[in-house]
Amino acid sequence: MSIKTLKVIAFVSSAVFFSFDTSTNEKGGNTKRFTQLRDAHATEDINALSNALTFHVSFNDGANADFGNGDKKVYTGEFKGSREQQELPTTTGLGNPALAIAKGKGKHGDALLFTKQNSHVVFYKLDKNIQYNEKDFKGTLSLWMSLDPSEIPDQYCDPIQITDKYYASDAIWLDITKNDVPPDMRLGVLGDERVWDVNKRQGAAEEFFWHLLKISNPPFEKDKWTHVAITWELNGSGIGRAKLYFNGEYAGQSGPIREPFIWDTSKVTMRLGTGNYVGLMDDISLFSKALSATEVKSLHNLKSGVEELHKK
Repeated sequence: MSIKTLKVIAFVSSAVFFSFDTSTNEKGGNTKRFTQLRDAHATEDINALSNALTFHVSFNDGANADFGNGDKKVYTGEFKGSREQQELPTTTGLGNPALAIAKGKGKHGDALLFTKQNSHVVFYKLDKNIQYNEKDFKGTLSLWMSLDPSEIPDQYCDPIQITDKYYASDAIWLDITKNDVPPDMRLGVLGDERVWDVNKRQGAAEEFFWHLLKISNPPFEKDKWTHVAITWELNGSGIGRAKLYFNGEYAGQSGPIREPFIWDTSKVTMRLGTGNYVGLMDDISLFSKALSATEVKSLHNLKSGVEELHKK
């Protein structure tokens, strides 16, 4: 039996380059060794994701969250033509007329459907469902979206927004804007407006646009699912940043976030479908760390979605 020694340079899912010497025989021992190492690092990524998960809603058993450290119920509130944060909703459920759970239409099972006829938004209360730290705030938001941006009826739409105030202060959001053709998507992560908006111009301020990441012609199509992930690192000793990923691939980062990000966690909500969003959402989750690029890829590649991380 012939034996040969190879030096293999391997790239694995943890984004670490390493080399090793191995002996292989005609039965493919080297391939087996590489597979074992690859699987071991993939398992490490999954374990890291599982340990960092703080909230998940799959829409496979209604719209209440499947996993969370706080309130799992879904709430509804009226949309009054404003992107400002409303009072904390107290009405549970998907509204009247209700938003629909689209059976079998999701990326992983069912999905939440928004139509042009919607006149309200839905909320999740994030107290204990998101891990906030006033000195070192890191996290990740993940979701799947299916839409045709040209079907958005208004000039602006925020498919998802997280804040205890409103879009221009201490807020994390994605919006679709029809200022260009085809419509753009923007990532907005803005801290305390009392610091960055000294002239009190809110969304009209030049400093507002410095914070944003604009994506021309984002990769959305009707009847096609796109994975979106936002990671952020805020309130540290350096300049804060947020990063955006589509389908596990890095798409860009926000402008510098120098101001503090201040929340009253008892008032923080995750708001879906402001302004009016038209399309489907699925598998929304939050994590207590800024996932690495390889962890985002592992999250995107989960065969059954985020439920793999908490359902054994």
